[in-house]
Amino acid sequence: MNAVVVRDFFIGRATAPQLAEDLRDAFEHVSSQGRRLHMQDLDKDFELRSEHLVRLCDAVLAGLVPPEGLEAIGFGLIASDFFTWDGDSPDGSRVAETLYDWSSPEINYALTKDTARKFKERLLTGEDTFTQADAGSTSA
Repeated sequence: MNAVVVRDFFIGRATAPQLAEDLRDAFEHVSSQGRRLHMQDLDKDFELRSEHLVRLCDAVLAGLVPPEGLEAIGFGLIASDFFTWDGDSPDGSRVAETLYDWSSPEINYALTKDTARKFKERLLTGEDTFTQADAGSTSA
């Protein structure tokens, strides 16, 4: 995964199909229970806002980016030295919560079109509409 492509998608310089292609081989399976994310990071700071993640949810809802791609993005942006957000602000808090949910779908919420709708709602309004039925795996 190339963080420049992710950033460029957020600001409208890259298309959803370009992002989907970049995410295709983001994880390498290194064992039966382990994976490694390959990511080329940015070289300067980029402040994430809810609107950026909403744009990504819209691409998932339109079928242009696979829902499971959210896991690589969540994990990669958390691990990045250059993607930032203000965790003390309401918007930054929603960004952080969403990225952490995406980075571990096996313990948070499945990554599907339905949950992408709920992530978008939470990012826009702060309202959490997830249910126990949304928990668990990455099946689409």
